[in-house]
Amino acid sequence: MSDILHLQGSAYSQPAAALPVEKQPKGKLALKIFVVALLFFLIGETVFYLLIVPFASAVKVEVSGMSSVSAEAITQAAGLSKADKWGKINTEAVQRRLRQIPLIAEVTVIKKFPDRLIIDIVERKPVGILLASVGGRTVPMEIDKTGTVFKRVTKETSKLLPVISGLSFQNIRAGMKVHKQLVPLFMQLDLLQKKNPALLSEISEMKIEQKKYGGFDLVLYPVRTPVKVRTGDTLNEDRLQYMILTLDVIRELDRSSMIEELDVRGGTASYRLRGGTNE
Repeated sequence: MSDILHLQGSAYSQPAAALPVEKQPKGKLALKIFVVALLFFLIGETVFYLLIVPFASAVKVEVSGMSSVSAEAITQAAGLSKADKWGKINTEAVQRRLRQIPLIAEVTVIKKFPDRLIIDIVERKPVGILLASVGGRTVPMEIDKTGTVFKRVTKETSKLLPVISGLSFQNIRAGMKVHKQLVPLFMQLDLLQKKNPALLSEISEMKIEQKKYGGFDLVLYPVRTPVKVRTGDTLNEDRLQYMILTLDVIRELDRSSMIEELDVRGGTASYRLRGGTNE
């Protein structure tokens, strides 16, 4: 009995066996630490690149499409300076300022990350030289297809464009527009310049004659014949070709000195002799 008690006491006096603890390999732990550190680094880099760099970088302005005005002048007119930060620039405000320049027909402003500002400009192109009458004096201005006068005439354009006369103004300045009733005429001039500029070269001057009860007639002065031609308010390729053909016949018949005005408004030619007789 004593043996049994002794054995039982011995069994209960032994400590319980401890459970084995699994240890992570050092390589895996180091890899996890590296991945977490890299992730925080990338997040910080992204935040810095997307949020801090644009507001800290000086803007780099690129101007294209403008030949008559320097890029520096355009940048200044846009209200920009080298100290401006890219992230703070309002493209709509820049466009609004540049559209006020009479020489500019269209402008597009685009921001390209992280520091570029691209300004693309379409210049106005003259379709004629408007001889505006202002207080008894004549002011020659270049005018585009929208009927906008945008600058004084230069020597280069004065030899290439048709002259348009007959309009009076109290005052005229770059950026002004003619009456909307006259805009189709300048659109037609633009189309003729693109399709058949040789026809326009046959005309030295176009005079706009306002009608008493609205509307206008267009009186053309040909280069090669001293006979003015009345075309109404329509100026197109077919009418000009018909005019030139009729003037060729008049020259061949040697009647240029007898005829004062040729009228092609009705689709068929009639003329007025010098002295007032119509035929």
